[in-house]
Amino acid sequence: MATLQLNHVARETDDVRRLAAFYEEVLGFERVASPNYSGFQVAWLRLQGTPGVALHIIERDPAAALATVAPGATGAPPSQLPRRHHLAFSVADYDGFLTGLKARGTDVFEKTQPDGRTRQVFFFDPDGNGLEVTSSSTGDK
Repeated sequence: MATLQLNHVARETDDVRRLAAFYEEVLGFERVASPNYSGFQVAWLRLQGTPGVALHIIERDPAAALATVAPGATGAPPSQLPRRHHLAFSVADYDGFLTGLKARGTDVFEKTQPDGRTRQVFFFDPDGNGLEVTSSSTGDK
């Protein structure tokens, strides 16, 4: 069987600039070259430590039907995210990252794994996509 590697994760949005700015400002993504499509906007982003994996922000096709229940389901609290769809990252300075989220006024749900060492924070991006950032003290969740 062929060995696979993750290439990218795509998020669709009505506002490419706003969502890309969120991932740049809050999670430290950097913009990289992206194709110029006629008719819709995109932004390709990467994290410094994962040069082979990209986040593709793609303008939503207004003609395509939206899912009846979005991943973040409007009004759902972050406390529901541990068992729902979410994208997860790890960070060395967990406390500093958490302080920055709270300073932005981001609604968060904090949790510690049963091992007592691995800390997690769950929150939503501006489009309601679930996100998790975990302390990188153990390397595994």
